[in-house]
Amino acid sequence: MHAHNKGILLMIATTMLFASQDTVTKFLGQSIPIFQFVGIRYLVFLLFALWFTTRKCTLRAVLTVKNPWLQALRGVILGVEVVAFGYIIRELGVGEMQTIFMAYPLIVTALSASVLGEEVGWRRWAAVCIGFAGTLIIIAPGSATFSVYSLLALCLALLIAIYTLLTRFVSRTDSADSSLLYTALFGALITVPFMPAVWQPLNLEQSALIGLLCLTGTISHYFMILALKLTPAVILQPFNYLVLPWAIFMGYWFFGEVIPQHKWYGIALVIGAGIFIALRQRQIKGV
Repeated sequence: MHAHNKGILLMIATTMLFASQDTVTKFLGQSIPIFQFVGIRYLVFLLFALWFTTRKCTLRAVLTVKNPWLQALRGVILGVEVVAFGYIIRELGVGEMQTIFMAYPLIVTALSASVLGEEVGWRRWAAVCIGFAGTLIIIAPGSATFSVYSLLALCLALLIAIYTLLTRFVSRTDSADSSLLYTALFGALITVPFMPAVWQPLNLEQSALIGLLCLTGTISHYFMILALKLTPAVILQPFNYLVLPWAIFMGYWFFGEVIPQHKWYGIALVIGAGIFIALRQRQIKGV
């Protein structure tokens, strides 16, 4: 099998694991304080990152970067996003959350011109506008199905877009291993200290679900790293949208969630616009 195809298969598995994490997060958020299981998750992630990044060089070498403050900011932003995600998904469906969250690649494209100085042609700008129109259809402001949590989910999409842009920026000077360790370190620093204040005893089911959350989180990060080593990011990007059907299926299977018919039109616009942008970027890079 060609290395690119192996990377694609790993990315598909990663999207399924991401959707599984969302589902487990919704389960846990109904009975356990968010900071408790997010803190445990980040502790496990930090241990994984320490092991993975120091296999071939020293810890000091990994921590030595050109942009320490930006690396710290990346980790804090992602940590805030993960915590807020846990609160918001308690109120929104797993599938609905991801339909709004999928706007983040559009935001990345819209901001990349001013933040990173990347050229964005009229075709991609048109796709961004179409995708945002789809997002408005999904959120449906002013309708009976509108929820303020939908707007908060869109704010999280903005946060993850900023995180993505910062990751692109620091990747110009810092290694992927350094970025991984800083992400885990600063995410742990803003979540773990809150654990003692909110800690409550866990039963067997809750402990098993937290273990599953940590396992899927660690494996998904590892799979994504391997996928990016085997396959260029511009090839993998369209496959990121597979997290959406996985999330919709799991939301229906475990929580009986059904996406209203009118929102499917918005979903189609968002996914179509995102895939077009990904394919256009691939064409420009000649991959």
